[in-house]
Amino acid sequence: MRRTALSASAVAILVAAAWIVLLPPRAVEQPIAFSHEAHAELACAAVCHSGAETGIRAGIPQIAVCRNCHVTAPGSLDPVRWNQYLEGGGVPWIRVTHNPSHVYFSHARHVGLGDLDCVSCHGDIGTRASPPGYAPLRLTMETCLDCHTAKDADSDCASCHR
Repeated sequence: MRRTALSASAVAILVAAAWIVLLPPRAVEQPIAFSHEAHAELACAAVCHSGAETGIRAGIPQIAVCRNCHVTAPGSLDPVRWNQYLEGGGVPWIRVTHNPSHVYFSHARHVGLGDLDCVSCHGDIGTRASPPGYAPLRLTMETCLDCHTAKDADSDCASCHR
């Protein structure tokens, strides 16, 4: 009886894992229709995503960075919401790119040291007129290993798995 229960549990776990991996991502609606395309002349890492070359996370700019150019938001955002974001500490973006908790990923290692462009993992993000509702590229172990192989980068398990 115990063996059957264990086997049923194992099957349930495998089915759930396959379901998560095979289903298309669920799109989320971002709080504002931010256009990467309209901001393409900015240096992504220098202006908006300052951690991309030096940190683990690329980061999302603080509202003060946006305010440097957008003292007001004529035509691009309702002034009431703009003021709420200014007073509330920022835009409540919904994160769309996730790595499992056991995977270690450092933007500094990939962008700074590995000299990868943003498009390698984030697709054509710089040409998008609206924010993505889901990760443009599905980051799987196969995706990462294909890139590591192509770039002749370390593929030792301990480099990424903690």
